Order: sequence, then C-alpha cells, then structure tokens
Amino acid sequence: MKSLTGWRAAGVAFLAGALAALAMPPLYWLPLAVVGLVIFVRQWEGAATARAALWRGWAWGLGHFAVGSYWILDAFFVPPADFALAGPPIVLGLAAILGFFPGLAGWAAKQATLRWPRLGGRYCRLLLLALAWTVTEWLRGHVFTGYPWNPLGHVWAFAVPLLQSAAVFGVYGLGLLTFLVLAAPAAGWRASFAALVLVGLAGFGGQMVMAPIGAGGGGGSVAPVIRVVQPNTPQAEKWRPETRAAQLAKLIEMSRRPGFDKLTAVVWPETAPPFIVEPGSPALPVMGAAAPPGGYLLTGAARSTGLRGDGVWNSLLVIDPAGTVVAHYDKVHLVPLGEYIPFHKQLAPVAGFIGRGSFEEGMSRMTLDLPGLPAVSPVICYEVIFPAAVTGPGARPRWLLNVTNDAWFGLSSGPYQHLASARMRAVEEGLPMVRAANTGVSAIIDSYGRVLASLDMQQEGIIDHSLPAARDITPYGRWGDWVLLALLVIASIVLIVSSRFAESEKA
Repeated sequence: MKSLTGWRAAGVAFLAGALAALAMPPLYWLPLAVVGLVIFVRQWEGAATARAALWRGWAWGLGHFAVGSYWILDAFFVPPADFALAGPPIVLGLAAILGFFPGLAGWAAKQATLRWPRLGGRYCRLLLLALAWTVTEWLRGHVFTGYPWNPLGHVWAFAVPLLQSAAVFGVYGLGLLTFLVLAAPAAGWRASFAALVLVGLAGFGGQMVMAPIGAGGGGGSVAPVIRVVQPNTPQAEKWRPETRAAQLAKLIEMSRRPGFDKLTAVVWPETAPPFIVEPGSPALPVMGAAAPPGGYLLTGAARSTGLRGDGVWNSLLVIDPAGTVVAHYDKVHLVPLGEYIPFHKQLAPVAGFIGRGSFEEGMSRMTLDLPGLPAVSPVICYEVIFPAAVTGPGARPRWLLNVTNDAWFGLSSGPYQHLASARMRAVEEGLPMVRAANTGVSAIIDSYGRVLASLDMQQEGIIDHSLPAARDITPYGRWGDWVLLALLVIASIVLIVSSRFAESEKA
C-alpha cells in the first residue's frame, strides 16, 4: 500500500474513509473503523511529502463525510422538492470541505516528521497522528460556526461504559483515545494488545462509575414526571394551512391522555405548532390546555413579537395552563443555509431568490428556573451537537431539554446520529436529558448517557417518565475544553520523551 501514488492512493484512501463511516450510529460496524484508520495511517506513512499527505487525508475525509452525511439528501426530496437536483452536489461539496480537516491532520503530522526525524518511530507516528487528528477534529467543531457531526468518539455509543471518559475529557478527548485504539494495528501487535487492554480497562472503569439506574433521586424529593409527545407529523404535511387545526388538536389530545393530572410538564418537539406564535395569539389559550395543572407546556415554536420587521425566532416557549408564555428561549446556533441565509437582511433579493426564510439569532444560551420544576437548559435541534455549549450562564441546571424536528431526514442514519450527540452531551455534563423529536427518536436519557425510554423513528406516541437525577458536576462540565488541552499537553510530553528515548536507544 505504501507504493501506491497519485489517484490510486487517493482512491484507496477514499474507500477507507467511506468504510470507517459505517462504524458510526446506527450500524456500529467497528471493525470497518479499524480497517479505515489503519489504511489512513498507512497511506500517511507512504506519503513522501506533506502535500501528498494532505491529498490522501483529504480523499479519506471526502469518502468518510460523504457517507457519514448522506442523510442530508433526504431533506432535498421532501415535497415539493424544488431543489432536489441541488442535493447531491451540496452534500459532496460539504464532504469536500470537511475532508480538509483529516487532510490537515496528515499534512501537519508529516511536516513534523520531516522536520524532526526522531518522531518517525512507529509508536511516535501513531501518537503524533492521533494528536493532529484531535486538534483538527476540534477545529472542525469550531471554525466557520462549526460542524462537529460524527466525531470519532461516537463509534462507542453502542457500549455506554466506554462513553464515560467523555465526562472527563469530552468527546474530543475520547476521540484521541479512540484513534490510538482503532489505529493501533498499524503500529504492530504490541500496540494492538495494549489497545485491547485499554478498551477492557475503560469498559470496566466505566461500568464501575455508573450508578444503578434510578439511583440518586435527589435527597428524597419526588422527581417530577415529564410527558414527551411525539406526533410523527410528516414534514411534507407540517406547514399546510388546511391541516393546522387538526395538528394542534392532535398535540393537545396526546398531551391530555390518562395520567395528565400527575405530570409536572408536557414537552412538544421543535416548531410543534404549525404556525408562528405571536403575543395575544388566540391559539395560546388552546395550547394552555396541554399544560398540566400547576405545571407547564414546554414546546418548540416559531416565535414572533408581532412587530413588523422584528423577524421570527426558532424558540422554546414555556406556557402555563392559562395560555401565558411565562418564559422563552431563542435558538442561538442556527444552521447556515438551513435556518438562515448569512446577511439575509443586507442581501434580501438574494435570500428571496434562494427561496428560504431566515430565523433570527437568539441572544445567548440560558437556564430557565421555573417554580415547581428543576432548572433546565434548553437546546434546540442542531445545538445539541456542540460540546461544552449546552448550558446557560449562572447556576448549573439540573437537566437538559432537546427539542428537534428530524422529519426532514426520514428513516436515514441522521436522526440516530443526532441522538448519539444528545447522549454524549448528557455524559459530558453529568446531566439527564429529555428529548422530544417530531418523528423520533424521542428519549429520556440519564446522566450517564443511558436511554431509559424512547420512541423510535416514525412512531406516534408519548413517553411518561420521572426526571432522572443529575450527577455531581463532571470535570468536563466544570472546565470544558481546558481538560482536553491538558490531555493534549500530556500526550505531547509523552511523544517528546518517547522520541528522545527511542533516539538514545538507537545511539
């Protein structure tokens, strides 16, 4: 494989990246990630120049992100599908852009080995590449508003104990360890054996850390009972004027099913009401009927102030039984081109030509402290994929609330990968998460990332569940990516010491 050059090398790298993507949710074909990453390392080793390493790494990333993000295509084919032909080039274009991040990792690592040849030992090469991978994966999650979809650490989402180190290092730190484990065969049988031992220890340690399900109820206090409503409204029908009354009636009927009077809150998905909610709207008293006695309806909604020119926000509304909006949160991290057109106000004719409206950006993350309900930080749809960015300022919340509408993506892998992100945020923060999705997957997730109850894709139904307990604040919840930085510094010191030791051994 080292002898491959040019397009042949790029083709092998592309195929390896595509195979590695099949280890992500919902398939979890982990051996393919081993194959894909070992080929990534071998291709990098065979690159004679940093430029060749960049080219091969980019080809690997192109295959990886094209397969990992194919589900975006489904959104373009939702009727009336006016822009269906634009779907394939947009998805490939996104993969081409994202491919530069593993390409950059290969380029930087190759530059380092060319400049400092003592880093060329096989163990040093593996650690160097893992460090470069982790830095560029972090960059992917931050530059140009960020796109941290399918970080490498998600390959362990099928085994909850193996997720627990994310409470210390976050998903990027877990990705560093994951790269070392999965690519270990490229460094020989000793590294492979060490990787197996590391996975075993991580699994055992994770299992020991996790409290039994239902433990830690919070000082004897009775946990509030939350009802999650999953209406399963197809995206093609959601905004039809002739179905609005029926959709709202369905949401209220599902909310008021037996057990309603024992609830503290009812949760509807993102933009659940099929209309824009304005102050004084006659729909608000009707929606108030879905709020349990003394409790709240927490619903995603398109919100407007009713004032011309103010715009519309993608929001979470807190509504009491009287139909009063007692609190709201406006989504901060909008999806570029999906929820807003950059400079849409300054370039109104262009935005109009594209045919998409734009939501306004919220002011900041927040924690809602509501009487009778533990403090909660809401995150709307896409926001849940961003590590260290799901809680509001001030006092720590006791739970996270994720409302989303994944109906755009049908039965693809996208909604399952979205759920994996939600679970990872729960582990990192040590906070339970309630997730309401229009067409699934809705779930109650505890503070260790375990799914306690769920409704699968394209199912209609409700989940009634007591709110799981929060854990003590985790290291990652307290310090965020500063913990990752510490891990990178330690790994860099190990790399430098190991390279010098190897050099002295040769001497």
